[in-house]
Amino acid sequence: MKRRLIWLAELLGIAALLAGCATHNNTIIKAPRTNVDRQLPPGHWGLRKLSPSQYPNMESAFLHKKGLITAIDRSIQYMRTPTSRLFFPDGPITHRQELNTLYDFRTMLRTVPTAAQFQKNIVQRYDVYTAKGYDTRGDVWFTGYYTPILYGSLTKTLQYRYPVYKRPLDLVSNPITGQTLGQKLPNGTIRPYPSRAKILKQHLLRGRELVWFSNPLDAYVAEIQGSAKVILTNGQVMTIGYAGDNGRTYHGLGIALMKAGKISARKLSLPAIEAYFQIHPRQVENIIMHNKFMAFLKVYNPAHWPLGSLGVKVTAHRTLATDKTIEAPPYQSIFPRAAITYVTAQMPDTSGNIQPFKGFLLDQDTGGAIRAAGRADIYMGIGPEAQTQAGYEYSKGRLYYLFLKPALTPLGGATTQPASVPPGNSGSPGNTPAPPSGGVSMQQMFPGAR
Repeated sequence: MKRRLIWLAELLGIAALLAGCATHNNTIIKAPRTNVDRQLPPGHWGLRKLSPSQYPNMESAFLHKKGLITAIDRSIQYMRTPTSRLFFPDGPITHRQELNTLYDFRTMLRTVPTAAQFQKNIVQRYDVYTAKGYDTRGDVWFTGYYTPILYGSLTKTLQYRYPVYKRPLDLVSNPITGQTLGQKLPNGTIRPYPSRAKILKQHLLRGRELVWFSNPLDAYVAEIQGSAKVILTNGQVMTIGYAGDNGRTYHGLGIALMKAGKISARKLSLPAIEAYFQIHPRQVENIIMHNKFMAFLKVYNPAHWPLGSLGVKVTAHRTLATDKTIEAPPYQSIFPRAAITYVTAQMPDTSGNIQPFKGFLLDQDTGGAIRAAGRADIYMGIGPEAQTQAGYEYSKGRLYYLFLKPALTPLGGATTQPASVPPGNSGSPGNTPAPPSGGVSMQQMFPGAR
């Protein structure tokens, strides 16, 4: 959803509270006292290979498959596009190995009779890597994100006065990575794109309003979460998502309120921000204005929404967002795209109660403010319950990536046919289906909806 946009934790500013803690249903969740956003040196990969004796036991995750095959099929859809090959240059994991891993893993989910046999197959057939984490010891800080349901209007009224904007016509992005390059001037030169304050105060995007909201916080949440379902005044539903940004550094609204002494660190949450806004709308509006970062949105076909940065739909509790920062060719990020991951962490239920979690997720999305090996963001879904889960997801855990051993990767084609192959296409990676109708091309996003 942006490319995906900004982690909910960045919206709140909680990621910057590193020595603080949050309280959820009387459970104190302590943030690590180190920099979870610590960046790896340029060119470094974010994974470390494990020996089979170090593999985690994944039997319980095998028993819970809801949504998993759907998410795998969506990763396969991405891996069968020509663009996907650009992000697997010569390196530890090849494009063919990744694609065959997805096919093979899906087949195991359908055919392996027991969890014990599944674990045995993993040990025999797969290489398992661990994320290096924010401390190089494998610790990863997990947060959550979601798609809000909001109310809006296609026209400005006395009630609906706060817009989100369409992508500016003069905004230039890298056609491969989607990275913002700047503003293209009439003479052809490119300069940094204006800040939020300049855009709004000088009305630079007048006429490019996409939809109007009744308060600036709703508009901001739609923008920063990178997608929203908007119920319009005529009762129709509009699905919107990321279409680019101005390339400026993002600053969390929550941390700004905390530094100003408006909300305490222990009580910082999206509901707390919303409650403060109800009492002090002008203060929150002024703080939003000082955030130089600004995202732009567009209408998405609901059949192919919400999208992640791979240009395929994200799946609740099965899509993971990690670093996808790419500076220049070769286009290899610190975590491989579309890959199968195994996560051990804590996860809240729809009431906010914290429970242990062990499960398989697909790396299909991008965190907008993170360039680190120690952060990951779990997509919780659409609406209020997903918001609760996303708002309460602050957990230290472990992140593993699974790949079929190179010796088991055929030199051509795929080990298993896709579950649903578009007409006229075989399961071979060489036959790539056309983008879904109404979907977003890689050149329009970063390169998806982040």
